[in-house]
Amino acid sequence: MPLVDLSHPMTPGMPVYPGDPTVAFAPAATLADDGANVSALRFGSHTGTHLDAPSHMIAGGRTVDQLNLAALQGTAYVLHTRSNETAALRDQPLGLSDLAPIPAQLPNIVCIATGWDRYFHEPVYEHHPYLELELVEALWDKGARVLGVDMFSPDPTHSTLSAPVHEFWLGQDGIIVENLTGLQQLPERVEMTILPLPLAGLDGSPVRAIASYP
Repeated sequence: MPLVDLSHPMTPGMPVYPGDPTVAFAPAATLADDGANVSALRFGSHTGTHLDAPSHMIAGGRTVDQLNLAALQGTAYVLHTRSNETAALRDQPLGLSDLAPIPAQLPNIVCIATGWDRYFHEPVYEHHPYLELELVEALWDKGARVLGVDMFSPDPTHSTLSAPVHEFWLGQDGIIVENLTGLQQLPERVEMTILPLPLAGLDGSPVRAIASYP
């Protein structure tokens, strides 16, 4: 089965969540001067396509290196929005009625495909849709433990409120994956692998997320 890369490339100057460290690459050694090329990398733990470990917002929550990799590999269910007008989703809440019907039982990984990733390099990307808590609670009750979205966050980026989706999902020891891309092109059921860096004691990590299907 062909592999579909669901990760945004990491590049200097790429979009980051407001207030997060910017991305920079610089040569630390060169082939001409040192006999080998080595690069110095600067970026935050929640850069690009990445996962949030529970410790991101939950005191005492698991860190990236404590996550069970088996939970990040296997069958994934992709929920698509009913509307084909992606631009109309700007700053809009998404509830149960805004998505295709949800099966009674979900696999461990569930992703919400809004198509908002098409705006990743545009200022409007910060004005993504967000998930209603009722929807998220239903996904959890149906068996999902890894929640993936194709936007900055399942919560509003521009909000003075708390982050109820993060607080609920991470508070239940779940995992959130943000800034996925290409979800809208996937069928409902795929095989997915989401691999973080083994960053000891940290709250998040960039990931390489891939999907495959017949």
